[in-house]
Amino acid sequence: MNSLKKIANQGEFSIDANSSIKEAMAIMHKNKNGSVVLIENLKPVAIITESDIVNTLKANMNLNKRSIEIATRKVISTNENRPVEYAFDLLIQHSIRRIILVDNEGLYKGIVLQKDLFEYLEEDVYKIDLKVSDIIKTDHSIQTVQMDDTIKKAVSIMQKYQIGSVVVLDGNTHVGIITEKDILKLTYYEVELSQKVATCMSSPIISVKVDTLVTNVIELMKVQSIRRVVVLDNKEKIVAIVTNRDILKHIKGNYTRILQNKIKHAQEIMDFLPEPIIEIFYSKNEEVIYWMNEQAHKLFGNDLIEQKVTRLFKLEDWEEIKSFLLRKKQLKNKSVEIKGSIYEISGTISKNVNTNFIKLIFKDVTNYEQEKTKLQNLIDNEIERRMDSEYLLMQQAKLATMGEMIGHIAHQWRQPLAQLGGIFMNLESAYAFNELDEKYLNQRVLHGNDLLKYMSNTIEDFRNFFEPNRTKEVFDLSEYIQNAVNIINASLTYHHINLDFHKPSKTINTTGFPSEFSQVILNILANAQDVLVQEDIKNPFIKIVLRETKDKVYIDIEDNGGGINLSVIDKVFDIYFTTKSKKEGTGLGLYISKLIIETKLSGEINVSNSDVGAVFTIELSKDNILSDEVL
Repeated sequence: MNSLKKIANQGEFSIDANSSIKEAMAIMHKNKNGSVVLIENLKPVAIITESDIVNTLKANMNLNKRSIEIATRKVISTNENRPVEYAFDLLIQHSIRRIILVDNEGLYKGIVLQKDLFEYLEEDVYKIDLKVSDIIKTDHSIQTVQMDDTIKKAVSIMQKYQIGSVVVLDGNTHVGIITEKDILKLTYYEVELSQKVATCMSSPIISVKVDTLVTNVIELMKVQSIRRVVVLDNKEKIVAIVTNRDILKHIKGNYTRILQNKIKHAQEIMDFLPEPIIEIFYSKNEEVIYWMNEQAHKLFGNDLIEQKVTRLFKLEDWEEIKSFLLRKKQLKNKSVEIKGSIYEISGTISKNVNTNFIKLIFKDVTNYEQEKTKLQNLIDNEIERRMDSEYLLMQQAKLATMGEMIGHIAHQWRQPLAQLGGIFMNLESAYAFNELDEKYLNQRVLHGNDLLKYMSNTIEDFRNFFEPNRTKEVFDLSEYIQNAVNIINASLTYHHINLDFHKPSKTINTTGFPSEFSQVILNILANAQDVLVQEDIKNPFIKIVLRETKDKVYIDIEDNGGGINLSVIDKVFDIYFTTKSKKEGTGLGLYISKLIIETKLSGEINVSNSDVGAVFTIELSKDNILSDEVL
């Protein structure tokens, strides 16, 4: 893609900013384009157009004054190395007919005109069947003067309506046209403005019909070296004046994709928005601010157009924004500090041929962030306090179940104590009948020691269960499910409840608090036992299944106790909710179980009914699971 400097005009288009208006007019007359760039220290500082000359004449200003004094238009410049298609968008967005080119140091390097772009384009860029009727606006009245009117009147009309041409009539017949270019020529040659329009108008009028192809109009403008043509309807009535700017707005093909992303009226709407909006042009070699809405100008200043984006952003912030947009195409609510304020930035990226644009919207959240920081501190303090409360609540729940645990210990010790009593009786009998020899004594002692070791291990299981965990650790899910089973197993056996634990062949580990996890399993098993005993279920059973999928691990605990009444099933995890009497339950067990699973293991616990009873399901994410291969 060609760069702008290859089609730039570098001849008679500039003059020193301190030159007189008359001298500037001489340059404008010579280049026949009606504009001149004012230069100061080799840099463009302003531009004068034919409209400025018309306004000067209206104000009767002395033409010997410095030209910089009548320069009212903001300089729109861009780097000479930008691609040509960049110029199309720039012309439309700023409603201008020429772009000033500068080098990397901001020094003046030439000017690109609308007609240069037309000459650069090939015909296949236009839509062949595009007609003049497709691009004209008929809702604007054509301004006219009579042949006998003065040039001064024509100047006044141009200045009043901010237009570049006036049609000249002879009665009701159009006979000519007078343009800003004509006014510039007359002024340069010091023609009196009191003369009649007829003496200086261009005649005959160069006109086209409404059904003329736009490609033909472009060719006519090139041949005649003009910027506008009059449009006639089939009755030879003037309906519009079409300029090369109007045509440029309707160019189709590859370059239309550039214009479609940033339609002018959309930017006008964005100027009314309270949020700052900026648009950034970027390429391999540079990243500059291309456009800003009114609010952005107010907040960030008026001197950022065509400046490096790092004039606004910190380098690390900009690199992060750009990198994210290049990967995701969209950005939402990225917090960035700019000039002491905090903004949430959202944006999009668009690419057109070799031209790339990033549009960013800023939301000032400075006060919000300050209040959020205060609120976050309050929240952190409250969370810390609540975590302490929850920890105490968990320990209270353990203490509340210690009475039940004593019953489990009694069941665990009942059989070994009976066996120890039997050993003593056997020893006494053997001694009485002179059967107590060394071999028999050793056998009985070994058996007694095994029973005592079993009872000691039972105490150790209960001690570990009630010992709180303050730090997370990696533990085997099967092992700590089995720990809970070991505690309640004797009690289940006493009540003739069969427990079946299905576990996978490989070890599944997780990170968390093992004693709290065992407490959850034990709470669910104890609830199941209570239901099975209370309902006097025949052939009672509890089944535990540890299973895994690609992303999750599940622990299902099912009983055949008939299930949970649907009217209360959604309340079973509520604090202090219980279906037992006050003497039998506190309503803390399942509430604490849910709290542990959600806060300690980042999982979920749910309950449902099967065909035979209740099913409690614990779900843990694989994000929190470590397989034995990893460990």
